[in-house]
Amino acid sequence: MALVIYDQGYRIQTPVKSLFTPRGVEQLGASKKTAAAAGDQDHEKAMVDQTQHQDSPPSTSGTAHKAAIVYSQTSDSSATPTRPRSYIPASLIMSSPIQSVLEGSKIQSALYKMQQYSISHLLVLSGTGRLMGIVTEKLLLQYLSYQGAQEHSVEDSIERCYTQQVITATPDTNIRQLAVSCVEHHLSCIPVVEENGNLQGIITRTDLLQSLINNEWLDSR
Repeated sequence: MALVIYDQGYRIQTPVKSLFTPRGVEQLGASKKTAAAAGDQDHEKAMVDQTQHQDSPPSTSGTAHKAAIVYSQTSDSSATPTRPRSYIPASLIMSSPIQSVLEGSKIQSALYKMQQYSISHLLVLSGTGRLMGIVTEKLLLQYLSYQGAQEHSVEDSIERCYTQQVITATPDTNIRQLAVSCVEHHLSCIPVVEENGNLQGIITRTDLLQSLINNEWLDSR
């Protein structure tokens, strides 16, 4: 199953690569110039949207994208008619139950929950349980440390602190595809959502690394 995007709680048909293109030094620089030209409020929002739930890109332009391509090609080369490559669904390594926070919650509440469960990601849900976005500890701290005209406080809402466009996977998505996507798009986590929109779990980079360490999804050579 291909990865899909949820935008402000609704599944959209736009291909992942159209909205989450591999990020390099040039794209990042352009985003910074645009943010600097805007007012304080627009800059704060641009800063959050640019970072999203992604890790900082490597200093060498295109390195992560090239690594993802090489990794994918290596995986494909191991597949033969007599020995198909391993298939491990996302449902086997995802973390569940999901820790979440309601939209409109205070930053203090989100940080406290992250500390309580020793995690750095929370799914943002609507009152009806729809996936509205992802908030991370990194985004919250960036918001609080921003030196603008308006002082920021832990009493503020998380409204401007989380990404609203989220790459998700279904429970049967091959974790090889998840690993390549994390590298290519600098994702730190991917929620797992069923076709009907029900949230099932979340997969982080730590989950993928732990799976690799346990040799759960390496082909036999």
